[in-house]
Amino acid sequence: MSFIVSNDIPPVLTRTFLGLGVVLLVSALLAYVGARRFLDAAVIADGRITHVAASVDRGGSRTSRVKFLYWVDFTTSSGQVMRFFAGRTSRRAYMTGDHVDVLYLPDRPDKALVRSLSSPWGLGVILGLGGGLFLLAVGLMHLPQAARAWRRRQLLRHGTRVQAKVRAIKRDRGLFSGGRHPFVIVCAWRDPETTRWHVFHSAYLWADPRAQVSGRELDVHVMPGNPRYYHVDTSFIRSAPAPAR
Repeated sequence: MSFIVSNDIPPVLTRTFLGLGVVLLVSALLAYVGARRFLDAAVIADGRITHVAASVDRGGSRTSRVKFLYWVDFTTSSGQVMRFFAGRTSRRAYMTGDHVDVLYLPDRPDKALVRSLSSPWGLGVILGLGGGLFLLAVGLMHLPQAARAWRRRQLLRHGTRVQAKVRAIKRDRGLFSGGRHPFVIVCAWRDPETTRWHVFHSAYLWADPRAQVSGRELDVHVMPGNPRYYHVDTSFIRSAPAPAR
């Protein structure tokens, strides 16, 4: 297993996901504050289901789903009669004439909801989940790179340094960025205790390193007792920066 740090994730994708996540979380916070203020100022009134309608929602598929829609009347503390659309359910929850609890703002009676059909927290929860998913996606995209960087630091600090002979310099045709394929140095080291050969691959290099490594050995930091985990030191090689994507 080699720890090759590549430029697989376009920066614009990271910035887009991060920006969307932050915007959605801020919107969720604002929605929470609005819901909290609504509940603090709202009063309860007795409402009555005045109309129930069935709506067929095909949802773009062959199967149809029936939704039940409800309209409610209630009387404010000042005697004003208000009617509003209260929400919808997948199963019939009320019949015409049923009584429900209505929450409304005294100075804005048009801002009302039926406690059992809708929640002031709904928008905030949806926005918060959306923002959290975008930020989680950013974390998952960069988790492998962060893990490789952490392992590299551990190997540089605690690994055993060995001298490996350069066997080949090849281009990784599986990765193409900025019009270029990266170079990879292949080197080998023979364990004097087991007499086994171990092959190591360097991180991606975006300029031809042949002139700088010809006829020399490279330092490889190997995890003691487990040469499958290693880091090939190419810090001395002058390499072009990874292409921006």
